[in-house]
Amino acid sequence: MYKLLSVDDEPINQAIVEELFADTFDVALASSGEECINNIKKIKPDLVLLDVSMVGMDGYETCRQLKQIATTRDIPIIFVSARGSFEDKIKAYEAGGQDYITKPFNHAELEETIKQTIKMVKNSLKEASQKKESFPENSTLAAAFHFKKSSTAIITFLSACCVCTSLDTLGQFLLNLCQEVNLNCTFQLRTQAKTFHFSNQAEASALEQSLLDYCKSTDQFFDFNSNTIVTYPHISILIKNTPVEINQHNDFKNLFEIIMPAIEFKINSLSNTASFN
Repeated sequence: MYKLLSVDDEPINQAIVEELFADTFDVALASSGEECINNIKKIKPDLVLLDVSMVGMDGYETCRQLKQIATTRDIPIIFVSARGSFEDKIKAYEAGGQDYITKPFNHAELEETIKQTIKMVKNSLKEASQKKESFPENSTLAAAFHFKKSSTAIITFLSACCVCTSLDTLGQFLLNLCQEVNLNCTFQLRTQAKTFHFSNQAEASALEQSLLDYCKSTDQFFDFNSNTIVTYPHISILIKNTPVEINQHNDFKNLFEIIMPAIEFKINSLSNTASFN
């Protein structure tokens, strides 16, 4: 049985969580962010269900502190809040959250979300430990360095893009390009019939997918800290290690201004010939 730690300063909310999930999970409770931080090593939960608005340390700061501790940083965190704006979800993502659920929630849906999130994170950690290549802690510098040598990778991608016959293949080509220039990314390729999700480090989290969904109708480039979401009608890509120095950032934008129209054209072509599979 998975162990669930619920963190909320409202006793009635904690009573509801305990009643709803006691038969499915081993439920532990904490009434504040501070209590969560102090007791989490002893509790050893598989997942933390974390309220955003609490007296004292709020959910975002609690999450940030958990992600800074070696023994707790890999524990998945699902935020639960009555607020659900895009700005709230951005804060949750930057803090290290795996998902963001708005109240009131559906019991059965949240139960399934908790189970799937735990399984996904465990699988992602296992896959990451088996991979030889990985992104360094401060990979924005490495990414900027590779942009100066990216011409060959861009030409290779554009050539492959011309001849690919499916969206799945197109997504793999884009993953290869991002790997070549050392960009850590998650992205969607979309047709009217289906949305394809890709990530070059681990499976895209529900919160990442939610941010990409929201940004379908926003500007083509949306920057927040070292992250950038680039959006076109049929593709949205979240880059998690954007170069921050101005000239390097301009090189980064130039890269996507070259490749994104080509991707758009190819998706339209595949959709028109019903070849997306």
